[in-house]
Amino acid sequence: MAHKILLVDDERVNVTLVKFGLAEQRYDVVVAGDGDEGLEKIESQKPDLIILDIQMPNMSGYEFMSELKMRQGFETTPVIMLTANETMEDVFKLEGVKAYFIKPVKLSEMIAKIKFILGPNPV
Repeated sequence: MAHKILLVDDERVNVTLVKFGLAEQRYDVVVAGDGDEGLEKIESQKPDLIILDIQMPNMSGYEFMSELKMRQGFETTPVIMLTANETMEDVFKLEGVKAYFIKPVKLSEMIAKIKFILGPNPV
């Protein structure tokens, strides 16, 4: 079964780009348009990795991370953060964050990092 990735981002263009690129690599991609929807989907979808935008309406990526760490069974789920900002000194202080990418994302770099974190996709 393919690795399942939850993509939590409110920017449609970015979601389309990332989802298409990951699907080409045969990852099972589940999309949430904001943090609240993302938290609902972690329970039902049990992702192997989360790709999380920092700036979203209703709940920031930082708030999502706080909520995620309080949910039993998801404390160690690896997270890749996405941002439009150039500086991210604080992002690696968050437990579980394995990488961050500045938008627009270079898909080849993101896919390489995902493969490093998750290992080969068992398709």
